[in-house]
Amino acid sequence: MTTGKKVSADGNKQTLRVLAGEALIGGALALFLASFAFAADTLPQPGQKIFLAKCAQCHGKDGKGLPNMAKVLKVDPAMINLTQNAAVTMTDDQIATTVTNGNKKMPKFKGKLTADQIQDTIKYLRTLQSAAGVK
Repeated sequence: MTTGKKVSADGNKQTLRVLAGEALIGGALALFLASFAFAADTLPQPGQKIFLAKCAQCHGKDGKGLPNMAKVLKVDPAMINLTQNAAVTMTDDQIATTVTNGNKKMPKFKGKLTADQIQDTIKYLRTLQSAAGVK
């Protein structure tokens, strides 16, 4: 009789070990898959590298403009804030024209960026505008 109880206790221990192992493996798998999802969100988007290299020195990494650069350029800070309504309501074609030909103190990028690079940069800019809560 005592042997039956011991087997039952051993069986419960074995079941607990299996469940603990499955929980550990399941948790590790969930973390592993979550890390891939996080990595996909943090991968640079097409246009991000160009925006950071060509635009961020005036418009800032977040597109909201750099106040010190506005002072240097002697322009209203709203002029270089790409998350303001005036920039958000521009069409992609209007932005492409501005980037290509320049505008006032903004340099032209004709011959420096391809049309595809400009479109990729505009798509990235739209993500910054969305992140800023502007639609």
